[in-house]
Amino acid sequence: MDSLRALTTAVENLSQASSFKDAAEGFTSWARTFTGCQAAILRLLEDGDEGPWLAGCALDGPSASFARDEMVVCASDCICGRVATGVIDPRLPFYTEGGSFYWGRIGTLEQEFTSKQLGPLRGRCVQEQYESVAVFPLRAGERVVGSLHLADARPDHFIGSVEVVEAASRLAGGILLRHKAEEREHALLEAVQTALLPSTPPQVEGLSIGVSFGSATEMARLGGDFYDVLDLGDAGILILVGDVCGKGVEAAGMAARARYAMDAHASLTSDPASFMGTSNNALVRLLPSGRFVTAVACLIDPRSGSLTTCLAGHPSPLRLTSFCAAGRGAAGRGGANTGGADLARIEIDAPHNRPLGLFAGLRFAEATERLARDDVLLIYTDGVSDCRRANTPFGPEGIAQVVRMSPHLDLEDIARRVCATATDYHDPSLPGDDRLVMAVRLRGGC
Repeated sequence: MDSLRALTTAVENLSQASSFKDAAEGFTSWARTFTGCQAAILRLLEDGDEGPWLAGCALDGPSASFARDEMVVCASDCICGRVATGVIDPRLPFYTEGGSFYWGRIGTLEQEFTSKQLGPLRGRCVQEQYESVAVFPLRAGERVVGSLHLADARPDHFIGSVEVVEAASRLAGGILLRHKAEEREHALLEAVQTALLPSTPPQVEGLSIGVSFGSATEMARLGGDFYDVLDLGDAGILILVGDVCGKGVEAAGMAARARYAMDAHASLTSDPASFMGTSNNALVRLLPSGRFVTAVACLIDPRSGSLTTCLAGHPSPLRLTSFCAAGRGAAGRGGANTGGADLARIEIDAPHNRPLGLFAGLRFAEATERLARDDVLLIYTDGVSDCRRANTPFGPEGIAQVVRMSPHLDLEDIARRVCATATDYHDPSLPGDDRLVMAVRLRGGC
């Protein structure tokens, strides 16, 4: 395909798309197909209190972990943001006259140029073992409205295609913005939430996990909830749930930033208290003044059932006992649960430490107990327990009651039912919050 035909195809596809989502996904797919690269992410610039952010609205090809880390990026964090905001030095060889970035051996970038020339770098593309990286500004007239990020593991992969993609990106911004703002916002919300809060958690040996979250319906309500499940080998499985203060795309961006920073420290220690301490010091440096993260880290050894919990300004998880007995009782009545299960609620008795990101050098305390094979561990954010009606909070008892009434459900359905019931309980005239629930059981339990 010659250059002119490729450019014409890109513009025609954009112009004929019936919705913003179709246009964004179609353009991203065209760029990946035309260049033959492994990954493509299309981002739009969004305003935040601390400056502009780049929020992904379409992606094609990147790994789930790369998408989670790169879906919302502060414009000051890396080269992607500098291209999108025009803060570049065209005299440097990795920038084009049209304001794009391209380098075919990204691993050598820091060896060949000074930190002053490069500016801040996240290094995520290097970590993903990409060699060729190209970032193109999306333009609407003279205004840059976003960026197209392409990456591939092969060196010098974009030679011969940069000019065409740059020309297409120069036209794409204006065409994308012709679609209604509501369409753009919906596509952004959907893409960001899918990346940061995947509905299906990673599969890990020895644990069964279900997750559910309450989705924001508008960008201004997008929150900072996040979770991760990390296999630390012989040390066990680390389950991390966090909540960044604030709303909007900035809160989602800080959630991505916090999760990325905390993941980097997870493999350094098998002690949740030490993990929280090192993560806290990192977040003090990363987060703006006054911003903080509440979090809970649960380290589970599936072989022994050992559960070590460290809290940082976060609600205590619940351990629900006698779960199998309750479930068998309900099944013995023909599968109908008429009166609720005899299920005990035990709040994990872990020390309540300060939130992360406010004060450096904090020491964190933890608590260890044992999960029985039939127990269910419920981890949640305060958006669930703080739901209220007539000044009465939903609270931990409300969470446990949902499970008592539904002992026959699997873990995913339990998490979904708790989240939905808390949402229905909340007075719609009162301010709401994100709601994230994780249900965990040792594999081989009921």
